[in-house]
Amino acid sequence: MTENSKAWVGSILRSTGYDPKSSYYYIVLISAPVLLTIYRYFTEAQNFMIYLPGLNGSVHGEVYAYLLEYLSFFILMLIFPLLISAFYGKSDVLISLLSFTGLRKNLLWALLAIAVIVIPSAYYASTLSPVLAEYPLPRALLQNQQLLPAYFTGLFFLYYLPWEFFFRGFLLFGLKNRYGTVPAILIQTISSCLVHIGKPTPEMIGSIPFGIIFGIIAIRSRSIWIVVLLHAALGIFTDLFIIY
Repeated sequence: MTENSKAWVGSILRSTGYDPKSSYYYIVLISAPVLLTIYRYFTEAQNFMIYLPGLNGSVHGEVYAYLLEYLSFFILMLIFPLLISAFYGKSDVLISLLSFTGLRKNLLWALLAIAVIVIPSAYYASTLSPVLAEYPLPRALLQNQQLLPAYFTGLFFLYYLPWEFFFRGFLLFGLKNRYGTVPAILIQTISSCLVHIGKPTPEMIGSIPFGIIFGIIAIRSRSIWIVVLLHAALGIFTDLFIIY
């Protein structure tokens, strides 16, 4: 790059208010559309059915395709954010969110919330026709429950854990010191809501208040395990009510 082109690029960046000292926060922000676009367009289950045609002939192929999707999601939403934060020397906060300290302190009320709020909500959701048409995602589970333990284990650790780690960890805690807690909660809510486009209407609408509530819970508990439990319980119990 010539000196003139460097000066031109520098002039453009300065005109936008670009601050080199804030590059970490810019990377955190741009990671949401980049990583989520990769997920939605290249690593969903239907993509693996194309990449691995043998899955189409397997009785459990659809379930395996979704487990591969969740594994990809784990890499994109948890491993990559950890690497990014480690590169900038900011991984300590994210690693602390994975500790069980906050979970131990708040486990009782989390279990109470699951029993009183989450399970009844899951049962109600399982009676709605748009939800019945969408879940469980591997439709094969409606006829064959042999892989349910493996599927739900993968769903919990490879999908719900990285989901909450990315939105209520990487985005929320990565941005709150730069933009403030309330804006950070709203930014991660916007991002998590947009990923729900195409989902059943009740789920799409519910992602907005739940995004805010989960963000507040993560800030208060300084742990993502509480929101992982709540989110996973809602999804898994909805599937179980539909299946059984």
